[in-house]
Amino acid sequence: MQGKIRALFNVLHRTDIITLVYIFLSMCYTIIGYQRVEGSINIVFNFMVILVLMFVIAYLDDFFTLTNKSFMAYLTRFLHLWFAPFFYAYFFEVSTKIDRVIFRDNLDIIFQKWDYLIFNYQPAIEWGLRWDWAWLQELMHFSYFCYYLLILFVPLYIYIRQKEVIFKRIVFNISFVFYSCFIIYMVLPVVGGRAFEQAYQLTIEYRYGIFTHIMAYIYQASPHFGGAFPSSHVAVAVAICLISVKYFEYLPYVMIPITVLLSFSTVYCHYHYFVDMVFGVLFGLFFYYLSEKAYKKLKVVDKKTVCLINSLIISE
Repeated sequence: MQGKIRALFNVLHRTDIITLVYIFLSMCYTIIGYQRVEGSINIVFNFMVILVLMFVIAYLDDFFTLTNKSFMAYLTRFLHLWFAPFFYAYFFEVSTKIDRVIFRDNLDIIFQKWDYLIFNYQPAIEWGLRWDWAWLQELMHFSYFCYYLLILFVPLYIYIRQKEVIFKRIVFNISFVFYSCFIIYMVLPVVGGRAFEQAYQLTIEYRYGIFTHIMAYIYQASPHFGGAFPSSHVAVAVAICLISVKYFEYLPYVMIPITVLLSFSTVYCHYHYFVDMVFGVLFGLFFYYLSEKAYKKLKVVDKKTVCLINSLIISE
């Protein structure tokens, strides 16, 4: 029995471990506050399915790699390495569904007051209306859309170049930042700029060019209504910017201006409050630093985790 448990956990990567921790915390939080979580049973069930799927893929990856069966080895390796990124969107959506366990109502009024104290107006509404020029709207919506491209193409570029060690570390960094933001979203229900009816209508209105149309379509189709503080768009973009500085020679020259524009676009495009953006930058720096520390520590923790689990099992 102990040998089976040890073998099961030995096949996990570092990203699997933090994904396991994140899912476990989310499940416990959902179960504790089930009376305030709509569809709590389905959410817990889905989390359990994801956990089982993660262990199955990790085990198959290890098995086929050892047996050197080329196609299955490549397929299971691909599924294992990309497992966490595949579920980012779902984890984000769920974090906005289980955010009423502690607070029953949105906390937007607090963040609106902070913005008003700084500017004496609401930048989440005013910026996009004061400087409502077609070229600037397109530039800002394009910058905001780049967030989706960054999450996909920076890791994909490393993956295609067959630099697996760097790829696994990058995915760990990004996942760590995402999960940290998602945990905050579970506790703090904040809608962001779309809490203003005028701003909300602007985010779903088809205007100007292709990128304003794309973002309007995304927000019309998106089921979430929350997860604003801090801005995960900004936090993850900052983390990827730091990754580009560390691993790439020329990419920072592109990443730095995109990250700056993307950060301001979160407010200009009416999605976030100014303080969401500021704390997105700060938390992006902080969580990336923590992810680097955690990545190094988990090299030892992996073995300790197995020993801890074994110590909790009653010998047959």
